[in-house]
Amino acid sequence: MRGGTSRAIFFREEDLAKYDATARDRIVLAAMGSPDPHGRQVDGLGGGISSLSKVAIVGREDGSRGGVTFNFGQVEVDRAAIDWSGTCGNISAAVGPYAIDERLCPAEEPVTLVLVRSWNTGKRFIAHVPVRGGMAETEGGYVIDGVPDSGAKVTLEFLEPGASLGRGVLPTGAPVQDVQMPGHKAVRASIVDAVIPMVFVRAADMKSDATKPAAELDKDVRLKNLLEAVRCQAAVLLGLAKTAAEAHERSKAVPKVAMVTPASSYAASGTRYVQAREVDLVARAVSMGATHRTFPASATMCAAVAASIEGTIVQEAAGHPSGGRLRIGHPAGVIEASAKVERRGGEWLVPSITTYRTARRIMEGYVVVPEQRLK
Repeated sequence: MRGGTSRAIFFREEDLAKYDATARDRIVLAAMGSPDPHGRQVDGLGGGISSLSKVAIVGREDGSRGGVTFNFGQVEVDRAAIDWSGTCGNISAAVGPYAIDERLCPAEEPVTLVLVRSWNTGKRFIAHVPVRGGMAETEGGYVIDGVPDSGAKVTLEFLEPGASLGRGVLPTGAPVQDVQMPGHKAVRASIVDAVIPMVFVRAADMKSDATKPAAELDKDVRLKNLLEAVRCQAAVLLGLAKTAAEAHERSKAVPKVAMVTPASSYAASGTRYVQAREVDLVARAVSMGATHRTFPASATMCAAVAASIEGTIVQEAAGHPSGGRLRIGHPAGVIEASAKVERRGGEWLVPSITTYRTARRIMEGYVVVPEQRLK
């Protein structure tokens, strides 16, 4: 299924229930075509980049009428590894349509509300899915940059998505801080946890330009190494790893890192030209070591929260977005999200975040897994 600007193989939870975690991971890796040292996933269904190398396992939630569970995995392309610790806003958009079409929840026209619980974060979201003829509607006029065709608008309402790690929306206690870099001077960063933990840095501090195309940024080895070093040091601060080396090996998907800059005009991919007036800031995110070709939906929602918190690098770049709405310029165009953020007794709380995506089923059937891959 495609969800937003990502694609994933979807499995019913009941079909994998008889396998232990090790066998499950081997099935997923074989289905995706990982590991592939050539980065193509030619022997599976993956697309060779992080946004096309994902898996979702969906099942009914016990004791909940119409509720489903969602387990998300980020599958590495060139290594036999799956990170189950995070979530994906784009693939979240496909969970509701999948649940309806698989009869995991009852369909109600014209819009079905699907309550989803994420295994990875313990958080819930509501997918507002257009329905026609008892199936999820895929056709419509809503357009998102990075997807060639329009589709039916799926509204995602994430409920109390802050503090996915249980350490608050500002898990280090500060809106901005110095991240100490061995062998280098400290880097100023904002570490924010809403939907997923994110590390935001200024593009200027990276001596880079956030309006450059993703492919051009990926050629800058110095920049890639620096952003990964900042991300790994932040992972240590978040308690996700004991050392930066461990974070680099075992926590590649969480946290994610993004560099931001104030609103600017720039040439996006294809024929799209983004005007400064269309966005509140410009950003480039790194996913699994490569510049994301759009901007992760989960990262967008976290950025919308960060933009509402006084003193963060995101708010500095964006100013004060009205109504919690943030528009981010990315390599393919613009993505937006709206966040409700409150401060109570010195603590930042996030009642909800809303974003909009499209999704559709691409194919259904069987994926063949070589028996030797299960040994």
